[in-house]
Amino acid sequence: MLCYLHTRIEPLRLSLFLAMGLLGACGDDGATSAGTDSQTGTGTTQSTTDGTGTPTGTTDTTGAPTTGMTGTSDTGTDTTSPTTSTTTTTGETTAVSATTLDTTTLGTTTVDTTTTTSTTGDTDTDTDTGPDPECTILMQGMTDPPVPSGWVKCGDKLPHRVAEEVCLVPAPPTNCPLNGQPCQTNDDCTDQPFGSCQYFNVGFEGCGCTYGCETDADCDPGFVCRCGGDILGAVSQCVPSECTSDADCGDQLCQFSQSMGYDCAAEVVNGACTTPNDLCDTDPPCGDSPCAYNTDNDVWECSLVACGRPFMVDEQAVTAPAAARDDWRAVASVPMAPSQLRAALAAHWTQIALAEHASVASFARHVLQLLAVGAPPEFVLDTQRALADEIEHARLCFALASSYGGAGVGPGPLAQAHEPGAADLESVVAAVIREACVGETLSALEAREAAERAEEPALRRILGRIADDEQRHAELGWRFVRWAREQLGDDARARIDAVFADAVAAAAAAAGDMARETGTPELRAHGVVDAPLRASVWLRGLEGLVQPAAAALRAAA
Repeated sequence: MLCYLHTRIEPLRLSLFLAMGLLGACGDDGATSAGTDSQTGTGTTQSTTDGTGTPTGTTDTTGAPTTGMTGTSDTGTDTTSPTTSTTTTTGETTAVSATTLDTTTLGTTTVDTTTTTSTTGDTDTDTDTGPDPECTILMQGMTDPPVPSGWVKCGDKLPHRVAEEVCLVPAPPTNCPLNGQPCQTNDDCTDQPFGSCQYFNVGFEGCGCTYGCETDADCDPGFVCRCGGDILGAVSQCVPSECTSDADCGDQLCQFSQSMGYDCAAEVVNGACTTPNDLCDTDPPCGDSPCAYNTDNDVWECSLVACGRPFMVDEQAVTAPAAARDDWRAVASVPMAPSQLRAALAAHWTQIALAEHASVASFARHVLQLLAVGAPPEFVLDTQRALADEIEHARLCFALASSYGGAGVGPGPLAQAHEPGAADLESVVAAVIREACVGETLSALEAREAAERAEEPALRRILGRIADDEQRHAELGWRFVRWAREQLGDDARARIDAVFADAVAAAAAAAGDMARETGTPELRAHGVVDAPLRASVWLRGLEGLVQPAAAALRAAA
């Protein structure tokens, strides 16, 4: 399931890089991946909330950056999908009808891609009597002669997939010109099939492994294989999609976003069938943010993109059991909730509170680890402050759990609290990478998403406070790893880089599993980030925060 994200990632990334003393994670142009440019915005967006808490929005084209979700355009123009056209061929670019493809060129059957009119916020539909935009078959890259990718793009409309095509270059040759990188050739990229070592420049230079695909069979369920090529993306990749081709969508299209979100790379990702109620089918009216599918509302519209540090024992996160007690409750204004949701909300906040309580132990242990490895005093002081933050987070979350459940709840004994954990510098750094640089960075982003979605002002304030604190804790972890890398030799740094790669891969795999779980969207307005939404947050965070920051550390040390 693909989930619509409220949180903008760019301010978080800027804050993280400033905290580490590194500037411009995305450079001047905001690009975030190799060989691609970020989307160029043409407007600003403003978001408001109606009386039911439903986000609404307006768009003006003033050239300023986006500031929220958008649903309607103040230009008053409707966006209408094409219905007919003629087929022409010019040079190496093949123009095709919006309703009929050249079956000899594409190797597919004729596909009807007629769509219904989408409006800009009201329920009326209009018919566009103007000429249809030219439709172009998007070709695979690095093939001679050009080979169709299976995607078609009509004018400035979003691409749609007409059929599966075999990617002839699933693993392009390496283009890494640098030394001392995690990979140098494709032979270094063996964790998955079709590994390729690719150069990137996101304000700093580096090389990293990417893993491609030949067909949809190479991808997990809920993903399709997107070949590399102009507009498509730099390399082949499995991308999430709720449809495999236009044939799955009846008289609609199997449409794909052109970016993961605000300030992300330009590439074809995240597919879903269009609907008669869509509010956009192209990016320009959305300003800086892309037109994307909102699984909460089952509509295409303009988009934007576990709390605490875990306490690990024998590579397992542990928490105390829940206990009937009232002394861990903070004084907090807890919003009302429908009676049928209160039990689920009580269970959720009990789980979050126990995780926050375990974070107290994690930070307490980390203070001793910092002293053991001779860390500067500012790290010790900031870790003590983070410990105090986690105590208050736990008390706030136990207050929510107790109020929703109608009885006091708190933590029982944390039997493993005496576990000392790692002691040598390299082992401590490895733990911080897994628990803070990856785990806590994603948790901070998740907490921010929960705060953005909470409709009740009192709950939004509680979650906003937690989100701010968790972001500082994640930044503390990254700062420590940067300092520690300067103390380690080349061999140890290489092993640390491998820990980063393993932690990112594990988080991505976990996100894939969560994306297939059944969600509870009815709880999201109460600050609950359910499994499918968490999967989207994690994937966005890995791509937009964790991986660029890890590459920045490698380049800086």
